[in-house]
Amino acid sequence: MAKLPDDVPFPFRGRVVWLTAEQGGRSSGPPRADDKVDYAANAFVPPHTAQSGLASFVLRNLTPGALVSLAEGRWLVVENAGPYQIEPGTVVVITEGSKPVGYFHVEDVRSG
Repeated sequence: MAKLPDDVPFPFRGRVVWLTAEQGGRSSGPPRADDKVDYAANAFVPPHTAQSGLASFVLRNLTPGALVSLAEGRWLVVENAGPYQIEPGTVVVITEGSKPVGYFHVEDVRSG
């Protein structure tokens, strides 16, 4: 995916932890997103599942290739409400299709 415009807010701040291939994560390893490319995937907020709460999610400012990295996130289309509600302490399950490949641990939510 290309990078979203810089004026698009990324309200969620935290740490992403990627599963290794042996743990069922991405066979190519952590994404190589950098300051020119955002990483777009699907995600859900437990207790919802990939079947009941999956939506497009974007991560920015990852450390390329790192298993653990600080990151910023945002829902691409849905609002931060209902099954997609994220607040400090939320763990967002990052998926490729319906397969979990990482966990975004939200530490801070900024408005607008």
